[in-house]
Amino acid sequence: MTSSLSTSSATPAAIAELEQGLEQLKVANYYLRVALDQVADGVVIVESEASDVKSGQKVLFSNASAAMLAGADPEAGLRGLGLNDLVAGVKDAETLQQGLRLAVDHGGCHECECQLLSLRTQTPVPSKWRIRAVFNSMRKLLNFTILISPAQVAAGAVITKPEPKPAADDLDAQSAQLRKENLAALAQGIAHDVNNLLGPVTVRLSALIQQVQDHPAVAQELQLVFAGLKRAKQFTSQVVTASKSTPRKLEPTDIVSLMRDTVEFAGAGSNVHVCVRSDEKLRQAVADPVKLSQVLQNLVMNGIQAMPHGGYMDVQAFNHTIGPVGDGKLKPGKHVHIIVRDRGCGIAKENLDRLFRESFTTKADGNGIGLTTCKRFIDEMGGDIRVTSTPNVGTEFSVYLPAAEGSDTRPLTPVNAPPVPLKHGKGKVLIVDDEDDLRKVAQMILTRCGYEVLQCDNGQDAVRIYQSLFRTGTPPDVVLMDLTLRGGMNGTETAAEILHLDPDARVVCTSGSVTEEVQMIFLERGFVGVLPKPYEAGELTQMVHRVATMMKRH
Repeated sequence: MTSSLSTSSATPAAIAELEQGLEQLKVANYYLRVALDQVADGVVIVESEASDVKSGQKVLFSNASAAMLAGADPEAGLRGLGLNDLVAGVKDAETLQQGLRLAVDHGGCHECECQLLSLRTQTPVPSKWRIRAVFNSMRKLLNFTILISPAQVAAGAVITKPEPKPAADDLDAQSAQLRKENLAALAQGIAHDVNNLLGPVTVRLSALIQQVQDHPAVAQELQLVFAGLKRAKQFTSQVVTASKSTPRKLEPTDIVSLMRDTVEFAGAGSNVHVCVRSDEKLRQAVADPVKLSQVLQNLVMNGIQAMPHGGYMDVQAFNHTIGPVGDGKLKPGKHVHIIVRDRGCGIAKENLDRLFRESFTTKADGNGIGLTTCKRFIDEMGGDIRVTSTPNVGTEFSVYLPAAEGSDTRPLTPVNAPPVPLKHGKGKVLIVDDEDDLRKVAQMILTRCGYEVLQCDNGQDAVRIYQSLFRTGTPPDVVLMDLTLRGGMNGTETAAEILHLDPDARVVCTSGSVTEEVQMIFLERGFVGVLPKPYEAGELTQMVHRVATMMKRH
């Protein structure tokens, strides 16, 4: 009896010690993952024995480099895939499995070469696999830790690979593809981190602007800063989209707003006055608004550079109709014609035909890719770009784009538009995000708008909090779930656990790397909404209000 009481009285201290140990373990796990993500080689940890003969040992952990090398989604990684799923064919799988056996039998280490299969392009890439068998103190095999790196292909070397053997040009193409995939993954990661940095500032500033409307001068200054943040959001969104294999969908675009915003940005600080004009009832164009903004920005800045002593430029847009026979690559029908005209030094006649070639430039420090990129962007939109110029008189670029059909088109939100208004409401919101600043600012905004807010920085705590509230019959009305949580479960896995516990859970996906093209994927996984980062305070409160008041699914 005495022993029982003693144990009972010691339980709170033991629990506190256990919680402290778990917290220290969580911190250690976080720093370990960060360190492994800095390793240039792919790091993969797999099971000691294959649970499935066909797929081989399951992947227990993979770092960011492994995901990039394998062409996998950096957020999802390789967890759950079989080791044999990562190689190009049966021979490569046999080579790799033999390598595992040799690592066990010969001192715990072995190296072999076999082809890694890109999950994105299905392209085999010759790779070196450094295998280490990990044992405990009793010589029991715990797992295999594997370092993967692209193999250095020596001239004339013969590489083990599936039939038919690729030629040298094919190997060069594979290497180029691998570099492209690595850069794409890196670009996505950078854009994601930039969006996370923009997040707290965007939320706080959009709320602050609405609080200072009684001070017009202050509100106007803050609005200019806010417009800059929105431009940064647009460009990081394009980075994410451009780095993926699927191109961005074209959409009806408000050319008037886009021209005004782009010209204001490109001409800031110059001694050139840019006059913007358009037809009173200008049609919307079918375009990628971010890429079109870059085209116009490039053309305007080129014109400003051609007028070092200042002067005047024109940026105009008109409705234009192509006749039944067409006009070059332009198809018959309604179009929008955009003109960018400077009064600068002009372009020599012999150089006009070379302008859109990648290797051509008249600038001593240029690389000639600006106008080439402009042409590629416009071609992708089904339009055309043309140029006329007279030396010492000026240059005129004409951009033609197909017009959008109908009047129910969705215009591009101009970057100088006021912030989305806040929406007050009631309910309980759980914020799951490992960005401390964003989480705290979002909590402040939602609390001010009438919501009860809970927050945590990892998936395990999110499941525990939801489970505890669910058992008392007071689950959160909305869960804001970041996808890239550090340590343990990612956002998708956490959402799946919550939905398994409560199929009626209303989980909103928040991320800095979710584009419009992939939002449907997350809705199909059980999320009830997608709130891309960085979001405004008004967008946050509008989303929470909509989800909190929606009907239960069951």
